[in-house]
Amino acid sequence: RAEHAMDSRTGIWQLRRLVVQHCTWGGSSAGAREFVEKALPEWKKRFPQIPVEVVVRKNRHPHLHGEYRNGREKQIGIKNEDAEGVTTYMDFLAQQWGGKHSAIMHTGRRIESKAQSVNGTWTPLLNRPSQSQ
Repeated sequence: RAEHAMDSRTGIWQLRRLVVQHCTWGGSSAGAREFVEKALPEWKKRFPQIPVEVVVRKNRHPHLHGEYRNGREKQIGIKNEDAEGVTTYMDFLAQQWGGKHSAIMHTGRRIESKAQSVNGTWTPLLNRPSQSQ
């Protein structure tokens, strides 16, 4: 699955850097702390080409911050996630190319309906059959 993060034309990994920010004592950071202590070394073995920085920020909710070669940055909040959930989000960021999320992008297609819609001011005579019929 890791091959999806590589540009198919150039063979260059798109994620330049990944930052894991968490708090040392906050309850919402428990899963992030567990991930850093237990699962991060294994994750680094799977993705040795991606530098991971761990930043401790007191009194802040944990989040992941990915920086891509195209200059785009993505942040994902991992508040109250367990270590497995953090691993899933890390994999997600590693396998992206840095573009906008396709789920929130507008496709640009027109939506057509078979029912007529009112474009303008409504009047009671609008849908009345014409006299010539």
